[in-house]
Amino acid sequence: MSAISRRRPHGAPAYIQRSRATLSNAVNANARARIPRARVAYLALAFVVGYVLFESEFLFHGNHSEGELQKEKIQGAHNGSSAALLHDGHEEEYHAAEVAMGERLLEGEKEFVAAARSLSPITDKVTTHRYHPMYGQFLLPYYHRKPSMKMLEIGLGCDMNYEPGASVALWRKLFPKANLWEAEYNGTCVELATKQGKLDGFNTLVGDQGNDKTLDEWIEKSGGNFDVIIDDGGHQNCQIMASFLKLWPTVKPGGLYFIEDIQVGKWRGFRRYSTASCEKTFTFSDKLQEWLDDLVYQGGYGSHKWDVHFMYCQAEACVLGKKPLESDSNPHVKHQLLAEESLFVETAGSLTPITDKITTHSFYTMYGQFLIPYYRRKPSMKMLEIGLGCDMNYEPGASVALWKKLFPQADLWEAEYDAKCVELAKKQGKLDGFNTLVGDQGNNQTLDGWIKKSGGEFDIIIDDGGHHNCQIDASFAKLWPTVKPGGLYFLEDLSVGKWMGYRKYSTATCPKTFIFSHKLQSWLEDLIYQGGYGSRKWDIQFLFCQAEACVVGKKPPETSKD
Repeated sequence: MSAISRRRPHGAPAYIQRSRATLSNAVNANARARIPRARVAYLALAFVVGYVLFESEFLFHGNHSEGELQKEKIQGAHNGSSAALLHDGHEEEYHAAEVAMGERLLEGEKEFVAAARSLSPITDKVTTHRYHPMYGQFLLPYYHRKPSMKMLEIGLGCDMNYEPGASVALWRKLFPKANLWEAEYNGTCVELATKQGKLDGFNTLVGDQGNDKTLDEWIEKSGGNFDVIIDDGGHQNCQIMASFLKLWPTVKPGGLYFIEDIQVGKWRGFRRYSTASCEKTFTFSDKLQEWLDDLVYQGGYGSHKWDVHFMYCQAEACVLGKKPLESDSNPHVKHQLLAEESLFVETAGSLTPITDKITTHSFYTMYGQFLIPYYRRKPSMKMLEIGLGCDMNYEPGASVALWKKLFPQADLWEAEYDAKCVELAKKQGKLDGFNTLVGDQGNNQTLDGWIKKSGGEFDIIIDDGGHHNCQIDASFAKLWPTVKPGGLYFLEDLSVGKWMGYRKYSTATCPKTFIFSHKLQSWLEDLIYQGGYGSRKWDIQFLFCQAEACVVGKKPPETSKD
């Protein structure tokens, strides 16, 4: 927005309005109450000074530099998000939410946890489990964009050790304008909950979520066409799979499908259910690993290309996003974008050359959903990108220009293998505002040198470097420990991991046969099983994968219990 086009905000600030009212009252009452003229004069002077300050503030902010305008645009992209819709007066509730969870929370997570903890009984989504990341980051923003959303939850909680309907009460509180549906196996429990008023405002469906006939009846009765589906039902592997196969096609483009309690998939008690097409030996987390490969390889190397847009997995649970509707509103992207994604694409498209992050690839999805919001929360973030693009078919530095424009207040670092290319880019001014690192990202000694020179302590790392499997692995092993709690590690171009040309690099600890996407699958298991069944428990908070790329989130800082 240009300075010329800025309009005066509607209404003066509260302190101006109070001064006006006080002055008016004082003048009107002067004759009656014989208030000393000195006091009236003082109030008049206070009003004039306050008004001048207000005018000056407006004029000053109407004369933004390009960097300030960019910052304003980034902040404006979040209008309609959960963060933008939080109201004053919730500070104590949100602080209590952070104390209860023992960690720093994002704004949507605070809203979710605070709402859940205000109810009795408290849903296990924020007690036994910690599902606030996926609901806070995906479900609440979806509702804020579309309050009329149609949502189905499977599982009323009739077998919980507290009374059923805890999550129903939460959805009713959080989503008062939504079209809400609840499905449950236990018909008697549903009737009782209905009589008790627990299901007021909800439409109900009854039956076994693993039965195809039942699922068809649910779709017919509800009309399908859901924005959001939450599977918190029987948790049997074959039930989850049967429900997904039938209900995923009913999810609207851009919709969300949440799956809870996946960690029980290897428990013996949850491997007793089968269907005609699903054996008891089936484990749903194996299917998630396949879907991860589908996203990374996009139909290549035995994977499948279907309408999954992304997959986000956290402790014990995942959410899948469906591809959005097509759109011709942007010349570079042919489908609908979220506000932050649109900002990323528009900014990249305004530069020459245009980075392949929005042309050949669709990395605006993960950068729009994670990187831009991170900068909005912390403009002073320290970010390292590996890969200047010296071997691109256009000149190097396209992403450098993008970061410079998007993040003018950040502490920016760029690492590149080709030293001559770096020197030339410096002379051309392309690396103005950047600190540089040079060398092979697959070499441990080089990586130690990078950490020593930079001081580590990165908020963000982006690996857009050599793309060889062993390079990616070596960099992650060394650099992940330098990422701050709550930080992000982006991995681009994972799709080349099975190309023969990218399987010629090895290290002393990494053979050429290693494929990095296999490690991603093991991280998926780590998240779901949290140290059980041969998995590992470490400081990963989530794994978000989209076409050809992923971002790994680090666990946030802890909070004190006071």
